[in-house]
Amino acid sequence: MFIKNNYKSIIGYTLFSLVTFVLSLYFLFPKEDIKARIIYEIEKATATEINAHSGNWAFPLGITFKNFEFRKRTGNIHNVVGHLDKFSIEIPVKNIFTFSPVSVISASSYGGSLKGITTLNNNNRMTHVNWSNVDISRIEKVRDIPAELTGILSGDIILNLKNNSLPEGQIRLLLKNGKLGKINIMGFPLPDIPLNELNGTIDIKGQTLSLKDTHFKNNDIKGFIKGDIQLQSDSDPGNINIAIKFQVGEKMKKDYRGILSFIERTKDREGYYTIQIKGDFKKPLVSL
Repeated sequence: MFIKNNYKSIIGYTLFSLVTFVLSLYFLFPKEDIKARIIYEIEKATATEINAHSGNWAFPLGITFKNFEFRKRTGNIHNVVGHLDKFSIEIPVKNIFTFSPVSVISASSYGGSLKGITTLNNNNRMTHVNWSNVDISRIEKVRDIPAELTGILSGDIILNLKNNSLPEGQIRLLLKNGKLGKINIMGFPLPDIPLNELNGTIDIKGQTLSLKDTHFKNNDIKGFIKGDIQLQSDSDPGNINIAIKFQVGEKMKKDYRGILSFIERTKDREGYYTIQIKGDFKKPLVSL
């Protein structure tokens, strides 16, 4: 009877208490500590130093950074290895009392967008991100390779960091409407290769990227890329060891018969030519 006669007051008091709790949580929550923890975890997982503008908090528990840069130190110089125009992370209220809340992350970068989830579990940090419409030619690390690679990239990455070990994971990618160019063999330039589509998988183990089942094609060429890329670290300048195998159609055979005759000895029984790229990541040797 009491509840029936006073239900409006009970509902009002309950809502007031809930709002008061959420507001108190928002204003008293250790935002700066959480912000520092987020930066620390990302630096640890990516083996980089983070430079970002002060994050702006959003109600109830979200934070957005602008101009979020991933940097590698070489001596006294900080080289930018990645850049996010905007990076946001939302901490679900229902998970804030757990030791390793799952958070939603989103970003805009290189003309595209990224969205995924991450967890800060001390023993098993995991991140899964999907991205779409990224202009690959604007990515700093792509500019370092000894060739020109353009196109619009979509795909996803799964990255695990278990028990403070080096990161492991996998990248799946799809590149469309691109181009591979500015490749020289013994000082002899190869023609640019249009890429209608490039798709494949890259395994991540520490600083090593292993290309698996990475195929490319256009109307008159098809091929695949295999090998390993060792990324730069504090003690290693990085190196590359990959093979590009390709097969051409009748038009390319006619238009580039001089170049193809030059690499004819690499042709196998299935009609695939092979180019090897090895050595220092920034100044590798391109050979047959």
